[in-house]
Amino acid sequence: MGSCCSCHPARQESEAEAEANKGPAVGDWVRLGVAGVVAAQSMTFGLAINLSPPTGRTRLILHGLLAVSAVAVFLLAGWPILRNSWRALLRGRVVFDQLFLIGILAAFGASVHCSLTGVGHVYYEVVALLVAIHTFGGLLTDSRRREALAAAANFGREFSECVRLAADGSSVRVAVGQIRRGDRVFVPLGGAISVDGTVVGGAAFVREAALTGEPFPVVKRPGDSVRAGSYALDGTLTLEASSAGDARALDGLIHALEEARSRPSRLQRQADWLASWFLPTVVFIALATFGIWAWWADWRVGLFNALAVVLVACPCAMGIATPVAIWSALAAFARRGLVAKNGDCVEKLALVDTVIFDKTGTLGREEMEIVDFVAAEGFDRAGLRSMAAALESASDHPVARAFRLEDDNPTLGSRSARILPGIGIEGEVDGKTLRVGNRGILTGGEPADAESLEALLRTKALQGSHQIFISVDGIPAGVAVLREKLRENARETIAVLEAGGYSCRVMTGDTPEAAAAHGLRSVEAGLSPEEKARRVREIEASGHRALFLGDGINDAAALQEASASVAIRGGEAMARESADAELPGTALDALPEVLAIAKNSVRAIRGNLLYAALYNVVGVALAAMGFLHPVVAALIMLVSSFNVTARALREARPEKPRRNAGSRSASPPKPILQNAIS
Repeated sequence: MGSCCSCHPARQESEAEAEANKGPAVGDWVRLGVAGVVAAQSMTFGLAINLSPPTGRTRLILHGLLAVSAVAVFLLAGWPILRNSWRALLRGRVVFDQLFLIGILAAFGASVHCSLTGVGHVYYEVVALLVAIHTFGGLLTDSRRREALAAAANFGREFSECVRLAADGSSVRVAVGQIRRGDRVFVPLGGAISVDGTVVGGAAFVREAALTGEPFPVVKRPGDSVRAGSYALDGTLTLEASSAGDARALDGLIHALEEARSRPSRLQRQADWLASWFLPTVVFIALATFGIWAWWADWRVGLFNALAVVLVACPCAMGIATPVAIWSALAAFARRGLVAKNGDCVEKLALVDTVIFDKTGTLGREEMEIVDFVAAEGFDRAGLRSMAAALESASDHPVARAFRLEDDNPTLGSRSARILPGIGIEGEVDGKTLRVGNRGILTGGEPADAESLEALLRTKALQGSHQIFISVDGIPAGVAVLREKLRENARETIAVLEAGGYSCRVMTGDTPEAAAAHGLRSVEAGLSPEEKARRVREIEASGHRALFLGDGINDAAALQEASASVAIRGGEAMARESADAELPGTALDALPEVLAIAKNSVRAIRGNLLYAALYNVVGVALAAMGFLHPVVAALIMLVSSFNVTARALREARPEKPRRNAGSRSASPPKPILQNAIS
C-alpha cells in the first residue's frame, strides 16, 4: 500500500479514504470463483488422464482443453502474480509472489512437455489452484485493510464543507478545498469550524478540545484566531480564512496519520525478511532434488520430485496470514474505537504489562461537575441553585450540563432564556432576571463583587477549576466551582486491567488533593511533563513494558518514552502525534479488550510462523525424497494455507480477562522472531 499523495478535501480523496470506500469489486470475487471451479474440474480430468492416459486425437483434445483452461485462469486472475513478481525483480527484492509464479511455470511447463511428448503427467490443475489461493489471500488481506482504514477515512470528514459568504451577502455551502485566503466563512450556532482563520464578526464559546485538549470552551471574539476542528457552541461566527482550505493544520494531521499507517509494520517487515531467504532456499532444494534424482534415476523423476518440492512449500504463514492477522487486529481495534497509526501498534500493545493513565482529560472527561457552590448573604443557597438549574435547562453548553446533572428535576420554569455569546445565559426565572456565566455577567456591579464571592469558596486552590457567577436582578448572588468529571468507565477499566494481571498507575500534574478527590489509587500527583517522562523511563528500565494514555502537551514526552502509547481523541495535537494510536475517552473501557486482541493476534502470528517452519521442513523433505505426488503436494499446501489463515482470523479476537491479578498467564509474549527462530 503506497503512501497518501494528497489530503486535499475537494480535489480528490486521500488514499485511505479511497481504499476504504471502494470496497471489493464484484469482478474480483467472480475471478476467484472461476479459478476455484476450473481448479476443481481440472483436478478431476487431470486425475483421470494421469491414471488412464488417452491416446491419439482424444489425448490432444483433452490436454488442449486443460492447457487452455489453465492459461485462461492465469490471464483472468493470475496477472497480479506476474506483475508483482516482475516489479520486485526490477527492484532486486524477493517476494512470495515469485514462489507462486515459479510453481505455476513449473507445473505448466511439465504439463506442456507431457502433452507434446506423451511422457510423464499433466499438472494443469495446479495452475488454477495456485491462482485461486493467491487471489483468495489477496482479497482477504485487502478486505481487512479496508476495514481497518475506515476510521482514518472518516477522520475529519465532518470538517470537509463550510458556508462561504459572497460580497453581496449571499452564502453558499462549498467544499473547504474551494476556500482561498481572505474568503469570509459563516459558522452557524453549534456548527463545526472547518477553516483556519480569524473571527471578524460575532462572539461565542468555542470548544477546542480536539486541538488543544482544554476541556473548557474558550471565548472567541473579533480578532481572535480559530482553527479547523473546533466548534462554536453558543453563537454564530464570521471568519476570514487565514489560509487556503487545502492548507489547514487539520489536513496535516490527517495526512500524517494516513502516511504512518501506510508504512509496513515491524511484523510485516519480519515476514518480508523471512521471505528473502525462504524463496532462494526452496529453489535451491528443488534444483538439488532435480539434479540428484536425474543422476540417480531419470530426469523425468527428478522433474517430478522437484515440482513437488516447489508446490509443497507454503509461504502463506508469512505472505498471507501475517498481514491478515495484523489488519484483522487493526480492524477489531477500529470497531472498538481505537485507531492505530500503523501495524506496529499491534505488537507494542501485546507486549504491555503496565498501564499508566494521565488523569486530566484522560480519566477525566469533557463534562464538568460542581464541586463547590456558595450564595451571597441574603440569598438562599438551595433556591439559587434551583433557579440556576432551571435557567441552564435551556442550554446544551458544558457548563449548563453540569448544573442540570446536579439537579435533574428543577421545580422552577424559565422564560425568555437567551444566550449571551462568550459570557453566559440570561433569562427570567420565578419573576426575576437571572444571569449565569463568567465575570462578564457582573458588569455594572462593584469591582470587588467577584472577589467577595470567591472569598466564600473553600476550593480556592483547586487546579483546573472554573468559577461560574450568578446574578439576580443585577445583584451578585452566588458562585460555583466546576471541574472535570471522572469518566464513568474509568474505575471499572482500571479494575478489569488489574484483574487481568496489569499493573495500573495514574500520573497527573494536578494537586494531590484534586487527585485524591476522585478516589483513584496508585496516583503520582504534582508531576511536571519532564517528571512524567522520567517516571516512565524508570518503569521501562526496570524491565516492564508500559502503555501510557494521555491527552495533553504535558503528556507528549511520556507518550514517546513508553513502549506503547495511546492518545485520547480530542486531546492536544502534539499528544496525538506522539502516540501510536487514538482512543475516544468514551471508549476507555474497550482498552482491556484491545490489549487482549493484540496479544491473541501476536500469539497467532508466532504460532503460524512456528507451524510454517515445521510444515515446510517436513513437507519439503518428503517431496525431495520422492514421497509426495505434485498434485498431493499442491493440495497439502492448500490445506496449510487455509489453516494458517483461519488461525490468523480466529485468534484476532479478545479473550476473557483473567480474574487473578497476579497470574503469570497475563505476561506478554516474547518478540516474534525470538520465538520463531529459537
